[in-house]
Amino acid sequence: MQSIFDTLVGFILTLLGLIVAAVTFVELAVRSALGSMGIQGPIQTILLLLLFFALIGLALRIFGRLLAVLLTAAFLVYLLHALLGIPHNIPMQRIPQDKTVSF
Repeated sequence: MQSIFDTLVGFILTLLGLIVAAVTFVELAVRSALGSMGIQGPIQTILLLLLFFALIGLALRIFGRLLAVLLTAAFLVYLLHALLGIPHNIPMQRIPQDKTVSF
């Protein structure tokens, strides 16, 4: 159960990482293009913020359903994990509580 949850979380994080990498690539390309056209300072910042929000909206439109399915599956696996009462940790060997140390 834990490996299924870990796999789903891995897929979600990979998808988000790809989205962040694509947004960063586009932002850097547009920043250099704006700089070469002579647009600097607050105007460039405003344009880049508008582009950022547009790219996030586009990413949610493209990957929104996939992300929703992955999150739903992860929540269902977590819910089953909680309902079935599977322990969250591996039992560890108990160390004796003696106060003396023997070599």
